[in-house]
Amino acid sequence: MTAVLTAIRRVVLGTGSTAFTLIGAVLIGFGVPLLWIFIASHLYDKTGAVTGPVAAFIGTGILVSYYGLLLIASWIRARLLGREANRGLAARDPWNRSMRDTPYKPGEQRSDPIERLFVATAIISMIGFLVWFAFFAGAPFPTNT
Repeated sequence: MTAVLTAIRRVVLGTGSTAFTLIGAVLIGFGVPLLWIFIASHLYDKTGAVTGPVAAFIGTGILVSYYGLLLIASWIRARLLGREANRGLAARDPWNRSMRDTPYKPGEQRSDPIERLFVATAIISMIGFLVWFAFFAGAPFPTNT
């Protein structure tokens, strides 16, 4: 009976983790840029074509938001992994290794939820860009001539 409960618990935790990752990735990947477009449209009282200052405002807002999210995520990740700030380079992440270190073996360590969230965000954002590019880049806009 405990084996069945353990299996059910793993499925529930895995499904919850996957749902957290996908929902978080969509909110970060699409929500942050759309939020700044919404804010800019209300501040500048414009819809439609974006001028230089509006684009700079939107771009700066997106970059600052992503930087803040990365800072918060790194703080949470450090707490999840139980690391202390004064440990130095004793325990390094797989992506932060030099060629002189022991070789990295993929699949050796499991990724944590924060790492999975940002990898999923990058993948979802890239898919969104590719879809946008396929439909809108190079397609001529109708002109009234």
